[in-house]
Amino acid sequence: MRRVSLVIVNYNTAADLRACLSSARECLPGAEAVVVDNGSSDGSVEMVREEFPWARLLENPGNPGYASACNRGLQISTRPYAFILNSDVVFTVGGLEGVLDYMDEHSHVAALGPLVLNPDGSPQMSCRRFPSMLENAVHGLLGELWPDNPFTRSYQMKDLERKEPCEVDWVSGAAMLLRREAALALGGFDESYFMYVEDVDICWRLRKAGYRVVFHPGFRLVHHIGKTSSQQSTRMLYHHHRSMFIFFRKRYRGWRGWLLLPPVLAGLAARFVLSLLLRKGRMAEGNI
Repeated sequence: MRRVSLVIVNYNTAADLRACLSSARECLPGAEAVVVDNGSSDGSVEMVREEFPWARLLENPGNPGYASACNRGLQISTRPYAFILNSDVVFTVGGLEGVLDYMDEHSHVAALGPLVLNPDGSPQMSCRRFPSMLENAVHGLLGELWPDNPFTRSYQMKDLERKEPCEVDWVSGAAMLLRREAALALGGFDESYFMYVEDVDICWRLRKAGYRVVFHPGFRLVHHIGKTSSQQSTRMLYHHHRSMFIFFRKRYRGWRGWLLLPPVLAGLAARFVLSLLLRKGRMAEGNI
């Protein structure tokens, strides 16, 4: 594990961070751990100092966002590979050394996503395609109402067997193994994203620079989705849609971007309202 730094971003998830670091200590001995805390007020910082003194702790005075925190961790990490991680992941035993060997043997691979599991053992859709505009529209508006529609299936690569390594467009920033030198050469994550889509963006830029992005099921971990974002769901919903718009403007430039701008803005507005109504409906059902 001497080749990898764990870069764990935390915001007010002390219990999850404790479980993450405990599993890292047990399952990944020798890995460097860098915890970047985004101004937590729940005792996370004190907990790391007292219970995990072997972890390097970086304290941001406020919350500059996920991309900014990842960059701080990338800059201070010292190993050839940086494993970008949410604080609500839990590691399992075995597999990481083999994945690091794979990265050593494939110098053209700059980002790798492991097999990410839900707590019940089912796979998360942690590797995906860059969607077409049609897939964007259908998935964006119908994905929550009809999650098994063919456009969402294609975008989320739901039919992928997930048994062998394969090249993909992007992998989730909840658990993304990066070739540190390649990521830093691009300037790291784009900090104009506060939260969400920064993972899509860095994979897109790495691929444009000639690198490849790979899904590798040889290493697996468990991800408890949404512990940070659920704390401020309406605000996070806003940032999600803002980030999608930022990536759209980067991906579609010139006349194509201007031509697509009105329907994209209308679609994002409709998706935001629909998502907000669905969230409020689920919250109301939970209170019944």
